Amino acid sequence: MNPFQVFWQSARDTFEDLLPLTLISVVWLLVVLPLPLLAGGFAVGGAPFGAAALLMLTTLPMGMASAGLTVIAQRIHEGRTVSWGDFVAGARRHYRLGWRMYGAWLAGLLILLVNVAFYAQMEAPIGAYLMLIFAYFLVAWVSLLIYLGPLALLQERPSVRLAFRNAFVLAFGRPLFTIVTQVLMSIIVFLSMWPPLLLLLLITPALLAVWGFRATVTLIADAEARREAQQERERAAAMRPSNPPATEKGRGGQIRPRE
Repeated sequence: MNPFQVFWQSARDTFEDLLPLTLISVVWLLVVLPLPLLAGGFAVGGAPFGAAALLMLTTLPMGMASAGLTVIAQRIHEGRTVSWGDFVAGARRHYRLGWRMYGAWLAGLLILLVNVAFYAQMEAPIGAYLMLIFAYFLVAWVSLLIYLGPLALLQERPSVRLAFRNAFVLAFGRPLFTIVTQVLMSIIVFLSMWPPLLLLLLITPALLAVWGFRATVTLIADAEARREAQQERERAAAMRPSNPPATEKGRGGQIRPRE
């Protein structure tokens, strides 16, 4: 359960397939980023409804491209080769699930952003308090992105509701692991947007996808190990006699069972 070790293993796996992952990352960036950037421009320009509409339209490219990228991350984690065809095949196969899942996530993100912006404008002290609460919810909501894509593929039956439920369980069941991973990922994203390291952006989407998949598998394995250990303790407790026979000293200091 070392988040730094998970990061290092993910970075090593990513750079072993650097060329195909760079191509796939560039395509992901070209497909997904334009609408959020345009939405940010609308928000800054004082057109919140246009910004909200563009943010929700991001569901279409984000759902398909992220589904394909998650399939690539799964193949890398399993030690298989990756190619452009695997990315396209994954996007075609899971695009409906990607649309539903990332559409629900973007809708929640929009609601939280609206609440943070609304309470930030309030002059009353309660406004600052509520803004901090929704800012905390916003950070927690963003952390779900680490687990949502991998869970959608790892579940026996594809379900958006189940993916969100399990993502919450993983995030809040191991909060320190999630917080450290989220901070490290944020540092990578900010560094990739710094002009001297701008080339890092070309591989960042693939790195985050591989990283998120490995983090998800690590937490699932930890949860299964803890459940097996708990079951073993329960079986051991059931095998122990519940009421051992009491003893008492007889004459001459001899120990004999109490009748």
